[in-house]
Parts: sequence; C-alpha cells; structure tokens
Amino acid sequence: MTAMSDTDPGERGRLHIAERVVERVAGYAVTLVPDATAAPRRVLGRSMGQRDEEDEAKVSAEVHGGTASVHATIAVRWPASVRAVAQEVRTRIRDDLTHITQVTVDHVDIDVVSLPAETTRTRRVR
Repeated sequence: MTAMSDTDPGERGRLHIAERVVERVAGYAVTLVPDATAAPRRVLGRSMGQRDEEDEAKVSAEVHGGTASVHATIAVRWPASVRAVAQEVRTRIRDDLTHITQVTVDHVDIDVVSLPAETTRTRRVR
C-alpha cells in the first residue's frame, strides 16, 4: 500500500469548484475595489435604499472545467470613472479567482446599474 503523499496528484481524483464558490469569491472581490459597491436592491424598477459597504455584489458564474465566465452587477460611486472602476473590478475578479480557486476566467461582464453619491452629507448653515 502506498502512502497518500507518494501518489501522483493526478491519480488522486478531480477537484470541482462549484459555481456558487466562484460567485462568492467574485462578489467579495468587488467590495475590495475603491468606488465599486453592490448595486442597490430594486423592486419594480425602483432602487430600494443603499447597500452596506461590505455587501457582496450580485454575481453569476458559469464554470466549465477549469474556466469560468462571470457576470457582475455593481454600482459605481459618483463621480468616479465608470470605465476605470469597471476595469479595476474585472482585474480584481480575475486575480482573486485565479489565486483562490485556480479557475481561469475567460471573461467578466459588468452591468453598472447605479451611480450613488457619497453618503456623507455636509451640514448646511443658514
């Protein structure tokens, strides 16, 4: 009988990364990008309040073998560049998924559905 450490890793079996795992990693990656946040919840086309800073973005993923396609719905804080934030989100999702799950990301689609202003308000003096 051979010890587990002596067995070739390819002979031990397969590792399957579930789509839900990829979605959670990608959703959390969005929270790490400055000026990107989870999109507010919508009911009948209307935004229902703000999301917390720590809320994960809504993400769906399809994983085929070791390759994933990711779709994220996010908000970008006003007045940040939507294009720059979206590119940073794509890069962060790719890097985190590759590092944490060893899944290759073939593309990341991003929907920006909201441009919330800063939540801190300055006090008006009369």
